Amino acid sequence: MQPTSLAAPIDSESTELYGITAITHSKGAKAWRVTLFRDGRKVIDKEFPHLTHGGEALALQKAQACRDETMLQYPPRHSREVRQKVRKTNTSGHPGVTRYRMGRYWYWVAQTKRRDGKPIKKSFRIDLYGEQEAKALAIAERERQLAEIDHRVFRSARGEQHYDRLVSNARPSTS
Repeated sequence: MQPTSLAAPIDSESTELYGITAITHSKGAKAWRVTLFRDGRKVIDKEFPHLTHGGEALALQKAQACRDETMLQYPPRHSREVRQKVRKTNTSGHPGVTRYRMGRYWYWVAQTKRRDGKPIKKSFRIDLYGEQEAKALAIAERERQLAEIDHRVFRSARGEQHYDRLVSNARPSTS
């Protein structure tokens, strides 16, 4: 079977190639490779050679279908889940809650970052609330902050856009 080429070039900013790479082996064989990671581990690394899949266009279609199925099977975690991990350097026992001194006052502080990178931060003075109450208020504030975060963790906007499209197409229509 003769290899076929793509009918039209794919825009590199498009979501069509998210998680898919064009590769050429040392002996010239060409393929599409699907690679996706979740929580730092590879969940798929599969090649779709042009020759064994009926040409470049058919190999790409099969690679895209494999990638889409894998994305739905292994969705990225929600950002709020990732942000609840207690780090080794944490001293309060609660992620995003720290005790610090500014000037002559000590505070318990709840903080996180919004999706756009801007911080959300609220402080509770220990001399006004007392140690336990200030910490409890900071913990409750951190929970409130996390409740506002409902996006999933992606390394790129293209991946997020593609996942959103997959999920919306997978939902049954209510008509």
